Amino acid sequence: MNIPTIRIAALLSALFYTAAPAVAAEPEPAPAGDVHVHVHEHGATPMSDESEGDSTSAEPMKMDMGSMQGGRAPADARDPNAWADGYEYTGMAGFEQTDQLAFGKVLVDELEFVSGNEGEGIGWSLQGAYGGDADKLWLRSQGLKIEEQAIDSTTDAELLWWRGYTPFWGTVLGVRQDFGAGAHSWLAFGIEGLAPYWFELEATGYVGEDGRLSARFKGAYDLLFTNRLILTPEIESNVYSRTERERGLSSGVGNVELGLRLRYEIRRKFAPYVGYVWERSFAGTADLARDEGENPSEHRVVAGLRLWW
Repeated sequence: MNIPTIRIAALLSALFYTAAPAVAAEPEPAPAGDVHVHVHEHGATPMSDESEGDSTSAEPMKMDMGSMQGGRAPADARDPNAWADGYEYTGMAGFEQTDQLAFGKVLVDELEFVSGNEGEGIGWSLQGAYGGDADKLWLRSQGLKIEEQAIDSTTDAELLWWRGYTPFWGTVLGVRQDFGAGAHSWLAFGIEGLAPYWFELEATGYVGEDGRLSARFKGAYDLLFTNRLILTPEIESNVYSRTERERGLSSGVGNVELGLRLRYEIRRKFAPYVGYVWERSFAGTADLARDEGENPSEHRVVAGLRLWW
């Protein structure tokens, strides 16, 4: 075979392979009797036979949602807990959720030696708690005892049930027992929590066994100079509905106490501190103090420990 013949054969082969796809893609003619065959593009919705004639004759599709909106589920509805196959939470050790665990804590907020114009003595403020995130049993106590003097009239112990209602606030309900001469038992109720800007607030009302009323308000704030050196300003005030000479208290605002304590947390659970406390009696309570030859205004230098476990 000569060279021109080979070139002509190669050219014919190339033309044949180029034209073959176009011939294969050409659609076959539709049967003469089938007039309802349509070619649709990808994603298009086929038209029904009824819509080819009069487009206005097609009725829009309607869905009755009345039985699905609100109300009770039908009797044969699927149990939403059926996936558990009848199993319920059993409190298996090590598998509890965090809000299902109960913890105990003891906080000795103030355990201090005091020295002031009334003399020397000891003071304390402590709290114990046990429970979960929503409910806790509280035991708290505060007091002051100056040597050669009766125990301070604000000295008491409380047993309370704390109930959390928001992440930062909770209510308390329980009983309070005073100490010293003329002590009373009280029903206690109140609110405590963390206000915006990290102010710790506490307001508790009391109803005595003989119907007398009392209230206590406390506030504190931690001012951090460093992560370990912390200054804590505090304020406390007590209000009474009746005069009680035996305890040196009169109706109205009994006292206001302001304190500053600077602590250094050697460990988070152990912090020595020093501070200064000023206390002032008002109205009838101040008059009762003068009648006993006492100063209605007190100032004390304090040194002590703050610890918890």
